[in-house]
Amino acid sequence: MTSKKYFLLATLGIAIIAGFPYSNQSKLIAKTGEIRWLYNIDSALVIAKEQNKPVMIDFMAVWCPPCKAMEDTTFSNPEVISKSARFVTVRIDVDQQAEVANKYNGNARKYGGVGIPNILFLTPDNQPLKHIIGFQAPDQLIAVIDSVLAGK
Repeated sequence: MTSKKYFLLATLGIAIIAGFPYSNQSKLIAKTGEIRWLYNIDSALVIAKEQNKPVMIDFMAVWCPPCKAMEDTTFSNPEVISKSARFVTVRIDVDQQAEVANKYNGNARKYGGVGIPNILFLTPDNQPLKHIIGFQAPDQLIAVIDSVLAGK
């Protein structure tokens, strides 16, 4: 093998090895066909105001069975995904962002809140539109989303 071939193979090997730690970055970004959740309420409110979109906040916890059920059924429903694109969507883990959950009355009962899962809809100016508590099947959430978008 010539030195040019060795150089090319070495360069290719380095590129592959250097890129390896980043190969799982796609897991950090929502795939097409998923709700694109933000995890910072302040950023979400800025975006909502800039885009004049209402906000949909999902208050949840990893230990919450109904929250997991909503993730597996409701939030993976194609119509829910499509309609959620009309909102700035935020996911708040009540264990990791307790101050946000408390501020918006979205905390788990064990922390003195209304219970989870719960979804709060806000105007782009941070005014409450609707607050729903408990598991929502896809058709239930779609009806709520439609009512929020219709201003009812």
